Amino acid sequence: MLANLRVRNYALLDEVDIEFTPGLNVLTGETGSGKSILIGALGLILGGRATSEAIRGGARTAIIEGLFEGMCDAQVQALLSEIGVDMEDGTLIIRREVSRDGRNRCSINGCLVTVSVLKSLGDLLVDLHGQHDHQSLLNPRTHRDFLDGFEDAGAPQQQVAEAYRHFTERSEALRQLDDELAATREREELYRFQLHELEQAELSPGEDEELERERAVLENAEQLIRVASDAFEALSEGEGAAVDGLVRVIRALEEAERIDPALGEALGGVRNARYQLDDSIDFLRRYRDRVEYDPARLEEVLDRLDLVGRLKRKYGATIEDVVAYQDRIAGELDLMDTVDERRDRLRAEVEAARQALTERAKALSDRRKQVARKLESRVVAELAELGMGKTGFQVRIDWQASEDGPLRIDGRTYRVDARGMDLIEFLISPNAGEALKPLVSIASGGEISRVMLALKVILAESDRMPTLVFDELDIGIGGRIAESVGHRLKLVSRDHQVLCITHLHQVACWGRTHFTVHKQSDRGRSVTLVDHLDEDGRVQEIARMLAGETVDAMALSHAREMLRRTAAV
Repeated sequence: MLANLRVRNYALLDEVDIEFTPGLNVLTGETGSGKSILIGALGLILGGRATSEAIRGGARTAIIEGLFEGMCDAQVQALLSEIGVDMEDGTLIIRREVSRDGRNRCSINGCLVTVSVLKSLGDLLVDLHGQHDHQSLLNPRTHRDFLDGFEDAGAPQQQVAEAYRHFTERSEALRQLDDELAATREREELYRFQLHELEQAELSPGEDEELERERAVLENAEQLIRVASDAFEALSEGEGAAVDGLVRVIRALEEAERIDPALGEALGGVRNARYQLDDSIDFLRRYRDRVEYDPARLEEVLDRLDLVGRLKRKYGATIEDVVAYQDRIAGELDLMDTVDERRDRLRAEVEAARQALTERAKALSDRRKQVARKLESRVVAELAELGMGKTGFQVRIDWQASEDGPLRIDGRTYRVDARGMDLIEFLISPNAGEALKPLVSIASGGEISRVMLALKVILAESDRMPTLVFDELDIGIGGRIAESVGHRLKLVSRDHQVLCITHLHQVACWGRTHFTVHKQSDRGRSVTLVDHLDEDGRVQEIARMLAGETVDAMALSHAREMLRRTAAV
C-alpha cells in the first residue's frame, strides 16, 4: 500500500508530507483547493507524463516521493529482479525529480530507472480512476483480466498456456528446419559438384610436400646426375680415387700394427671410414642410375600441384583443411537425404499441437462466455445501487480472424496467445435506449469510476492491485446513491487500500482516515495544505460539507451520528 506521499514544489504544493493508512482514505476540500493536484503528483511517481510548467514558481525542481509497504506481489518482485533493484521487508521508495530543463531523474530504492520502468511498476501498485490518462478500465486489454478474475480461470488458462508453449516450440522447430532446408537446398547442387571434384582428386595428407620434393628433383635432374656421377668417380674410379688411397693406408697400418699394437685404434677408425665410404659409393651409384630427366613425369607433377593448389585456394589453407571440408559437405548431403522424413515428423507434431491448442482455447472461450453472462448481471445490479439503474452492460467476446492465425475453426483461421483466443471488451449504455458502446467512448469520469467501483466490489477478493484511487466518483449523484457509493468504497477497502477524493458527506463519512485539502495565502502566494483530521476534526469537516459555511449544532450532531453509524458497518 501507499504509506507516505511527500511532494515539494509541485504546482500549489510547497511542501506536503502525507501519511496514508490501510482501508479507506478520504480527501475533501473546497472546489479548486488542490485535491486533484495531489493525484497528479502521485501520477508522476507512477510513470505519468511530466511538464516543467507544473514546477512551483521560483523553484528549479519538483520532487515527489512515495513510500510503499507490504509489497509481496510476485509480479512486482519479478519486475524489480529484472531491473536489479533490491527490496527489503517489502518496502519501496519511489522518487521522481522534474527539472525546468525537462530532465527527469527517477529512482526506485535509490537505483536510477527510466520513466518507462516507473510506469511498468506503477501499473502494478496503483490504479487511478477518474483521470482518463491512467485508467486500466479504459484499456480493453485489461478486460480479460477482470472477466477471468470474476471466477478464477487459473486451471484452464494454464492448460492453454502450456498448449500454446508446446505449439510455438514445435512451430519454431519446423520453421528452423524449413529455413535450414531452404538454405541447404540452394547449396545442394554446389555441394554435390564440390564433393565429386574432391572425391575425384583423392587427396592425401602430406601429398603436396612430397610432390614439391619430386618436382625439385625432376627440374634439376641433369645437375643431380652429374653431381652424383662426379662424386662416384672421385670416390671409387679413376686415378687418385679416394677408396684406393684408403686401401693403401689400411695396408700400411696393418704392417705397422704388427710392430706396434698401439696403432690398432687408428687402423680401426680407417677401416670404419672405408666401410662408410663403400656405403656412400653404393648409394651414389644407385642414385645416379635411378635419377633421370623425365619431362612427362615432371608435367604430371606440375599438373598435380596445380590441382592441389586450386583446391586449397577454394576449400582450405592445407590439404587437411580441404579433406575436413569434404567430410563436412558429405555429412550435410547425408542429412539432406533424411530431412524430408524429419520434416514430415515435425509437421505431424505441429498439427497435433495445433489441435490440442484449438481444443483448449475453445474450451476456455466457452467458459468465459458463460462467466460473462454472470458478470453482466452482477455489474448491472451493482450499477443500479450506484445510481446507474438504467445502465446496460455487456461483455463482448470476439475471435480475431487472421490469414496467418494458427487456429483453424470451421474453415477460418484465428489468432491466439498464451492466454487464449478471445478479444474481450466491456460495452456500456449509460441511458435506456442508447446503443452499447466501448467504455473508452464514455465522456463522464464519474460514470467510468462507478463502473470500476462496481467491478472492484465484485472482484475484491481476487484483484491483486494494492491501492485504488477514485477521483470525481461522486459527480452527478447524491442522497441514497452517494451513501451507497461510500458503503461500497468501504467494502472494497477491506481488501485494498482506497484513496477517494469526494465532495459529498455521504461518501466522506465512510472513511477510516480523513484528510482536508485547503488553500491559504503565504507571503502573497497561494499554497495548498493537507491536514490529517482527528475525530473532532472529522466531525467539523462532515458538518461543513452538510451545512456549508455556517456550521450549527444540528449539523454537528448529524455529522457525529453519520460517523457513528458508518463506523459500525
